Amino acid sequence: MLLSIALFLHNPRSLASDVATYAGCALLASAFLTECYYWTVKRLNYPLMKVAITVLGVVTLAAATGVSKITVNDATGQDPSYFTSAVALLVPLSFVPVAAALVIVLGTFGVIIGLVWGLGKLGTTSSKVRDLDLVLTLTRIISGFVIVAIASALLNSSSFIYPSMRWVASHSALFFDMYEGSGCSADVRDRVGRVNDDLVVIGRMTNSGPQFMRASCPLGPQNTILAPYPPEAEERIESEPRQDRQ
Repeated sequence: MLLSIALFLHNPRSLASDVATYAGCALLASAFLTECYYWTVKRLNYPLMKVAITVLGVVTLAAATGVSKITVNDATGQDPSYFTSAVALLVPLSFVPVAAALVIVLGTFGVIIGLVWGLGKLGTTSSKVRDLDLVLTLTRIISGFVIVAIASALLNSSSFIYPSMRWVASHSALFFDMYEGSGCSADVRDRVGRVNDDLVVIGRMTNSGPQFMRASCPLGPQNTILAPYPPEAEERIESEPRQDRQ
């Protein structure tokens, strides 16, 4: 990071400055997450930690499911309950914005608490240890800010995650929750998903991507004639005692 600052002061738009900045941020974020991981692992057996992880997991899963449904609705313009497979497939991707929001909230408080704790500890240690603690405290604070900044960038409306989620939502809804050939559309290439006995959702792959619309298509009886049972089944039925068949 110090190298990136020096390169930025020399030439703000140079490739070397950008590479050094991204590399420094990646190293700081990796070190911060690694330290958080080891800190959490050491305390996994604490009852309060178990409760916190369980609650956080349940809340995160519920929020990710909600984000998945919102994204499916935004991508298809239809009720997400029509596309159960698309909602399920999108849940893992939905963890990204949910986790980013949690990192922003928890990370901000964590950085503030770490700053206060680190500065308070500096006054109670020897000079050599104090110098090392000062460096570590500043590094942790900068790393926390880097993590929060990365999470904020992921939540930004211009982030790549939202177009990716909408792409997955629309294509998975079209190919996993709809089927071809039902007589409800004029074009046999369209895919159809039934809503109820009277309505269907028709999906079509266009140049701009999948498009969906509801249409009326009452469910009626089929004219298909069922084939007879094979001879082996008829012989087995005739060979059974009358009382067993009753």
